[in-house]
Amino acid sequence: MSRVFDEEIIARIGAARSFLFVPGDVPERISKALASVADAVIVDLEDGVREEQKSLARSFLSDIGADHKPLLLVRVNATSTENFLLDVDSAIAAGADALVIPKFTATEQMNELETLLDTAEAKTTRKYKVPIIGLIESSAGVLSLIQTSELSERVVRLAFGSADLHTDLGIPYQKAGVQSDVAMAIIVLASAAHSLASPIDSPYFGLEDLDGLKLSVERAQGIGFRGKLCIHPNQLSIVVNGLKATEEDQAWAARVMQEWNNPARNGAGAIRLGDELIDEAMVRRARQVIELI
Repeated sequence: MSRVFDEEIIARIGAARSFLFVPGDVPERISKALASVADAVIVDLEDGVREEQKSLARSFLSDIGADHKPLLLVRVNATSTENFLLDVDSAIAAGADALVIPKFTATEQMNELETLLDTAEAKTTRKYKVPIIGLIESSAGVLSLIQTSELSERVVRLAFGSADLHTDLGIPYQKAGVQSDVAMAIIVLASAAHSLASPIDSPYFGLEDLDGLKLSVERAQGIGFRGKLCIHPNQLSIVVNGLKATEEDQAWAARVMQEWNNPARNGAGAIRLGDELIDEAMVRRARQVIELI
């Protein structure tokens, strides 16, 4: 059976801003998460589940129905672990909209991974290919984005895992510095180079520090991220609202499009708007801003 991607799901993944993690071994929390305002719920089979609970967590996936508004994503265990194939089989059989691959490197054996996913899909009546969100959380993962010229077509978005990266570097995540900025910039550049949706930022770990969360969202948006991983439902509205275009940016985009579409432009390749010179590049940026409203 030849499978294609569900373009509606791909578009929803690309547009999603809030991604709520929930441990896979607590079905009550899974149900609550899927009833939340999150754009996507990530059922975690990896770090959020103890080794002795992983089999039980996989079994809970089959109890998740299709009657939920958020996208259903599953973070599987790393490709190097014995749990990986079991996780993939369970997630695909449960109808997961996408898989989140931890410790992702763009240069890993993508052909082998493609074969494994094809095999898992063949065991089900699933009509569509399962897409991948690659979670970049190691120095090797960051550098792999520079070293590769192409990604698997299954990779539809990249995400940043700062805690594991800082552990890899021997730096407390609370003291994120230039290393984090460089990693985030590379992830943004790689996403653009491979025509992926803008990437997803790491969680903010201060559960009660909502002001710190706002600053984290603002920083991520300024670098070029358009989504954020969340670890508590009270983070969702701040993330979604913080990733919207500002009123100032919205007003600028509206002025640009109004002047660009003015018949008086008469086909000119560039026009003046106040003290700015507006050309096609600026117009494309204005359209991007409008999409964030």
